[in-house]
Amino acid sequence: MATQETVPPHNPAQFLLALLTAVRQVTGGRPAGSWAKVDKVREKLGTTNRDAVDAAIRLSVARNWMRSDGDPPSSITLTVDGVKKVEAARPAAPPA
Repeated sequence: MATQETVPPHNPAQFLLALLTAVRQVTGGRPAGSWAKVDKVREKLGTTNRDAVDAAIRLSVARNWMRSDGDPPSSITLTVDGVKKVEAARPAAPPA
């Protein structure tokens, strides 16, 4: 299976946003409450660092941007606040 490999950002704030965006993409942009497997999100991020992803998930859960199952989590979902965070970070569409 060919996937586009990306280099995860080194800045923690950028990594958190990249995580939220990856969840949004893996769930196909479905509404908040659509679950994604952590392994698929990690693959989308282009990292094998499970510890960094788990830490970002815990922080996102604490900030109410995400919900997770298990410890360590195997599935994650964005909350409404998480979807809003991703949508607010999207670049503005060019004028028509």
